[in-house]
Amino acid sequence: MVVDTDVFIWLSRGKAQATRYAPYVVGQRVVLSFATVAELWRGAYTRGYSQASRSKLEVEIGTTVVVNPTSALTHEWAQLVREMRLAGHALGQPAQAHDAWVAATARHFQLPLLTENRRHLEGVPGVQLIDLPTA
Repeated sequence: MVVDTDVFIWLSRGKAQATRYAPYVVGQRVVLSFATVAELWRGAYTRGYSQASRSKLEVEIGTTVVVNPTSALTHEWAQLVREMRLAGHALGQPAQAHDAWVAATARHFQLPLLTENRRHLEGVPGVQLIDLPTA
């Protein structure tokens, strides 16, 4: 399953929100888009993580499968963004490029997506969001 940035952060930090998502990832292969990894590193540098914290993040990322862009995935992303722009969907906007990469990764590999960011990702054809019980 593809895991979005917010969920990965909560799970890796053991935040209270993680209890909602943990049952979905136990025993599953966690896949991250390269865009998620970029967001994780941006956050680490923005927040001034220590070397020890950056090393911990590197290890946590290393437990996942990171999908880097390929020609096929870049075509998937471009098609998805065009479709969403034509549909008037938020994911078609330039500010949502990272979310579009996450969605394109899920769609391209036909993997379910675990995210809290349903507002930007609902209604994307070919992307199966994992339904969570309401909090």
